[in-house]
Amino acid sequence: MPRLAPRLSSLGRLFRRGGGQRAGDQSDGLPQEDPLLAVGRRLRQEREARGLNLRQLALETRISTPVLEALERGWRDRLPEGAYLRTMLPLIEQHLTLPPGSLDVALPPQSQQHGPRGQNGGLLKRFTPGSIDVFSTWQGGLLYGGICLGLIYALNLQQRQLAATNLLSLRPIAPLPAAEQRKPAAPGTTLLGAFPELRPLQQASRGVGRDALNQLQQAGTSQPRLGVLELNLSQASTINLRSDSGQRSQLNGAKGLLVWQLEPPLELSVYPTPKAAEVLWNGTALPAVDKQPGQYRLPLPQREINAGGAAPTPQTP
Repeated sequence: MPRLAPRLSSLGRLFRRGGGQRAGDQSDGLPQEDPLLAVGRRLRQEREARGLNLRQLALETRISTPVLEALERGWRDRLPEGAYLRTMLPLIEQHLTLPPGSLDVALPPQSQQHGPRGQNGGLLKRFTPGSIDVFSTWQGGLLYGGICLGLIYALNLQQRQLAATNLLSLRPIAPLPAAEQRKPAAPGTTLLGAFPELRPLQQASRGVGRDALNQLQQAGTSQPRLGVLELNLSQASTINLRSDSGQRSQLNGAKGLLVWQLEPPLELSVYPTPKAAEVLWNGTALPAVDKQPGQYRLPLPQREINAGGAAPTPQTP
């Protein structure tokens, strides 16, 4: 019996160890609660304690309502990517006065492996060229500044190379002298200077058309109009009549009254010489040409008009 006591005690310890292991196995087999659910409950409690609904919290934090609802309900599959979620969680913690890093359980597992934000060099550990955010991380700011400096240096180097090869002038281009700045006359201006009649408006403003019209009117008034030539011959006579309008008449042995409607200038010869009252122009005796009896001419020579006073000298208006 004394020998069996140690054996029974050792068997008891084995049974207790096996029972503990089985209990541990059973506890390990139970589904563990996602830490995001506890964080979501706390988030909901803090929001309701401040009298805010999801929409109001979304407006104040600039985070969409579906993301806030997914955080409160523990819907991990509806959360955005870790890069975006990492920038949203600090806003919620700051707005609800939660401890920094209390919402990090919402991050994906690969993001949680880097540790809490700001601890153990997390920013340096998660830095990769593909995960740089230019506007929210200091790595992105450094990269952006380095690129800008590199571009400025490359541009400066290019300008120096162009200046060294005389392909770039560093002096401003001087303006042309005043004599060279004068532009040659356009071909149209030269043509108008040679033919001013091509500018009817300028001609009209100078009164060129009015002067031409006055000249035509004066020429029209100075020209004699149609008249009536009457011959009342008392004896048989030979008559030769010619006018510049193309009328031709030649009569032999004509006697009596002869009447023509003619337009001066014209020439008339009658043989034998008729009496003074036998040749009439518009009812007025037509004088013969000086020293040429039987010869008549219209219009009358200027000397005969002034001497005889039969026809006044036309005056220019």
